[in-house]
Amino acid sequence: MEVRNIRWVGVPTENYAAMRALLEQVMGLRLRFEEPTTVEFTTTEGDEVQLHAPGDPYFDFFKRHATEPVPLFEVDDVHAARMELAENGIAIAGDLGQDSRWEWIHFRAPDGNLYELASRRRGA
Repeated sequence: MEVRNIRWVGVPTENYAAMRALLEQVMGLRLRFEEPTTVEFTTTEGDEVQLHAPGDPYFDFFKRHATEPVPLFEVDDVHAARMELAENGIAIAGDLGQDSRWEWIHFRAPDGNLYELASRRRGA
């Protein structure tokens, strides 16, 4: 597996409004998309930070499986990476997720923290 970069960080937060103000107004990150319980910002280099408020499915998922923000490592093929993790005894948490641009998995690392691996979908 070859990791290309840390592309995204997911942050479950009970202080959603304050965190949003920090990222948008203080730090100047650009709004990428917004839904009722989540908002994603992007840096000038294209890295993304997504906030998850209470009530968002990923807020609940991260609160069950993580204690810190969840970094996403971009790989060429998330399916091959999943097999490689399993072959090395690394526990996968949850199912494969996807949207119009990405496919991703979560895994529990030996340090006990939750991480993500994702690859761009063909044609995205």
